[in-house]
Amino acid sequence: MSFDQLMPIFLSSKVSSARPKLPFKFMGGFAMSSKDEGALMVGQGIYSMFAQALLFPLLAKRFGCLNIYRFTVLVWPLLYFLVPYTVLLPRQYHMLGICFCLLWRTTAQALSYPPNNIMLANSAPSMLVLGAINGVAGSTASLCRAFGPTVTGFVHSKGLNTGVSGLGWWITGLVCILGALESLLMKEPKINESIIDLIDEEAIDDHTMINPLSIDAAIVAATRLEHSSMDGLFRGSKDQLQAGDDLAA
Repeated sequence: MSFDQLMPIFLSSKVSSARPKLPFKFMGGFAMSSKDEGALMVGQGIYSMFAQALLFPLLAKRFGCLNIYRFTVLVWPLLYFLVPYTVLLPRQYHMLGICFCLLWRTTAQALSYPPNNIMLANSAPSMLVLGAINGVAGSTASLCRAFGPTVTGFVHSKGLNTGVSGLGWWITGLVCILGALESLLMKEPKINESIIDLIDEEAIDDHTMINPLSIDAAIVAATRLEHSSMDGLFRGSKDQLQAGDDLAA
């Protein structure tokens, strides 16, 4: 969320003519128009769909969800530290640096969100609490989406006032380091056996359910039986009447 907030501001900021005082004190952006920013965001979204649908399944099958997740969160801090320095590249390399950072960010996002959700579901001790776990996770993510950009925006404005345009990026990178260190303590959760048993039971129930076509066939057969019974009843009554007439004669 912080990246999504900071990047458009960084791209649209005016080019600074002030002499940078490395390593941290420099200002400016790329003075990019809203049209060009929109084109970059569209390309980023299209690539994200392909990365998540095609790239993640291949890597997950080879390396596992935890290894992919751990790698992506370990490289996130480096991205946040490098993005502000792209403005110091020669002008002819500005677009190359921007595209490289967006490609890095989109790939890391596409490879970190799915394994996070998968491991969260696999860590549930029972299907009965899976809904509660997903609810808490969703609420926590929404809370971060609410406060993350607010805090990052405040820090970024303070950095602009002090002549350090990358302050918001670097503070966010420090937060990412904490998450990366935490990922080193994570273990691959095993799929809960109760979940597997419940899925198998549901599959068995699906196979043992009465086929709707069988129900229709049974109704048709019952209808025919009823008609044949009525015909037999009418024929029997007719025979009895005929017998009574003969006796009377």
